[in-house]
Amino acid sequence: MSQADEISPAALAILAIELISGAWLCWKFSPGRAARPARLREWALPPVDFACFIAFAFVGATTVSSAAGYLLRPVHLDPDLALVAGGGIMHIGVLAGLAAFFLLYGARARLTDPVASPPPVLVSGFVTFLAALPLVYATDLGWGFLLRKAGFPDEQQEMVGILENSHSAALKLTLLAVATVIVPFSEEILFRAGLFRYFRTRAPRWLSIVLTSALFGALHVSWGDHMAGLPSLLPLFVLAIVFCLAYERTGRIGTTIVAHALFNLNTFVLVLAGIGS
Repeated sequence: MSQADEISPAALAILAIELISGAWLCWKFSPGRAARPARLREWALPPVDFACFIAFAFVGATTVSSAAGYLLRPVHLDPDLALVAGGGIMHIGVLAGLAAFFLLYGARARLTDPVASPPPVLVSGFVTFLAALPLVYATDLGWGFLLRKAGFPDEQQEMVGILENSHSAALKLTLLAVATVIVPFSEEILFRAGLFRYFRTRAPRWLSIVLTSALFGALHVSWGDHMAGLPSLLPLFVLAIVFCLAYERTGRIGTTIVAHALFNLNTFVLVLAGIGS
């Protein structure tokens, strides 16, 4: 986040509303106050079929990315646009692979309805998004402070850097579409509806939440010399935990897809406004 004196009064008011609303929702839906039964059924999928679920996602991503790279080879794209488009194409490949998996495996792999009727996904997704914000913001501040004190790199994700530095409207619109439409669908189906749902009844519940959330955060970091995205590691870990709990409580993957899209949109707006990353 930027320093307080860099934030306009309007932006500060919006941030305050988000934080206050989110803090109230965290209190209202905290486990101690609102212990409700989970609506998420067990995913009765054999281990071999689950391995195929992961394999289909990987093969879909690599196949679609390779095909797109070959077809676009004659086109000379701007490097930043090529990076953004490449990320979007990879996620489309993941979705294509998962769609093929569910189509071929049919009823065996179908994600059944929740135990009881949940709230509409737009409502539950918006509530999840708001409830996550104060936790993510607080983690971001604390984690960033620790990284600076320890002398670790504080370089943000490549996509954030592109958004901050680009003056191309087409590039920003492409990034917005990838971040708010394609990525939420692919990541939520893979991580929450796939990994978390499979392991939550086959391992200790807390362990399935922690491990899948840690993997989600780690895959958003470029583990090279500069470790781009390291400042987002712990905040995204916390965000993923909130998404796991929301998915478990509502039984609808649409809830976390909506929350994920709103979170990315909120980040997009904050970066464009110069407030934070």
